[in-house]
Amino acid sequence: MTLHRVRRSVLVAAALAALANRAPAQSPERPLLVLSMGAGYVTGGSIWRLDRQYALVFPPVTSGEVDSVALGRLFRPGFEAGLGVTLFRSPHIGLSAEFSFLGISTESRCSPLGPFAADSRNVNERTCVDIQGKLIRTNAAAFQAGATWRPAAEAKVQPYLRAVGGLAVLGGSFVETGGVVEVPSSGGAQQASLVSQVFLADQDRRELTWVATLAAGVTMEASPGTQLRLEVRDIMTNVPSVTGPGDYLSSSPFAQVGSRTVHLLALTVALDLVLERQRTRRY
Repeated sequence: MTLHRVRRSVLVAAALAALANRAPAQSPERPLLVLSMGAGYVTGGSIWRLDRQYALVFPPVTSGEVDSVALGRLFRPGFEAGLGVTLFRSPHIGLSAEFSFLGISTESRCSPLGPFAADSRNVNERTCVDIQGKLIRTNAAAFQAGATWRPAAEAKVQPYLRAVGGLAVLGGSFVETGGVVEVPSSGGAQQASLVSQVFLADQDRRELTWVATLAAGVTMEASPGTQLRLEVRDIMTNVPSVTGPGDYLSSSPFAQVGSRTVHLLALTVALDLVLERQRTRRY
């Protein structure tokens, strides 16, 4: 009798196990760890404008004549490229980290405020022409971390929001404004020499700043294990900004410098690689 009960218990347990294995209420796979590689287009606006900066006529004449110019700096359209990783510990919330290179070159501006003073070699005038539209390499490398939220974790098309922040290393001066021009030499009309003229100098160039990014996008399944991602990003960072003129009587006309928070709008395309998956069941 006891052996019969044992056999019946074993059969019941086996039947329940078989039914559980055949249960149709099984959620689809969802990615836990996602590696992203992307690039995109970045654009920004004006950074600073100085309405008047004086510059001594070069070489300085005994009368102390000066020229007046308006100076400025603005962002050029650039690019962004980066690597990122997101770990989803729950279906909707993930921890994100990314490293990105921001090709945020800037462009200098110079315009005269009236006629240039008499100068046989026109150094200030030539310098202003060289400054106008000059490309300045002010790229940045940024590391950021934060969180990602996706409302539809099981869908093949998944909208999401992301917020990250961190530090960025600046690659160039946002302040220094000058040029190197070729002018006739005083030794004769057929000779020429290079002259460096700086209208604004950067006394303490800042190399480190903060950066924060708010992003919204959508991922679409491209194939098993890969996703295509489109994203719009608002990249906020703090950069040096000229707040006042430099001392034109000094050999180094150091500008008065503050800081300004700027917004860079980016549109990126990325490929997501799903490195790990989890299969969950509900009974």
